[in-house]
Amino acid sequence: MKTLSIFGFLLLIFLLGCEKGKDNVSDQYEARIVGFDRNCGTCILSFPDDSLKIRNELGGSLDNSYQAVNLDRGNFILGQKLKVDVRKAEDAELQACITLYPSSNYKYIYVSDVEKYSDLRLNDTIELSYKDCINDPDRQCYICLDSVINDSRCPKDAECVWAGEAIARFKIEKYNNEPVYFNLKEGEKDAIVSGYHIAFIKLLPYSTVGSYPKPEDYKARIVIKSN
Repeated sequence: MKTLSIFGFLLLIFLLGCEKGKDNVSDQYEARIVGFDRNCGTCILSFPDDSLKIRNELGGSLDNSYQAVNLDRGNFILGQKLKVDVRKAEDAELQACITLYPSSNYKYIYVSDVEKYSDLRLNDTIELSYKDCINDPDRQCYICLDSVINDSRCPKDAECVWAGEAIARFKIEKYNNEPVYFNLKEGEKDAIVSGYHIAFIKLLPYSTVGSYPKPEDYKARIVIKSN
């Protein structure tokens, strides 16, 4: 009986710890700067690809946007994309101007880590992971690997009559504009999209017999030139 009581106590502690963890979610998401708080100059973020998950974990917010209490607008521009780790903001982390003069009824979040997308280097080989982007600050747009829509290439440990092909979907997304989606076949050397010349060098990894890559495992090697 004593052993069962100890086990029950430990189980209760574990469950309470899980519940507490849910209140302070820390996970990486793709965020976009959609505005700035006019009182404190902090950033307003949206999460276009993860809005449902964010709502479930951090609660619903006006226009599906969230006020990042510790991101100063001086370090960012409107429409910029970021990779962030976020959680609910604690009361002690709120600036006085936010609580005394709220400009909108946004949920408050704290960004525990922020990463900007790498800048584009023309004529260099770029490796884009699944859902990853490269930033072109001169033209204020992102070039991203959206998905792999076909991979029928021969597995690397097999012999095939037909080599197969790989087709990936990319997107070019101007700051605060709708993205332009386009498909490229592996080996395509001079696709022209939105003023860029794009060569799709290779898609990695290859499948093996009985084992196929997951969508998030893919990486595309590309070279970008400008007109």
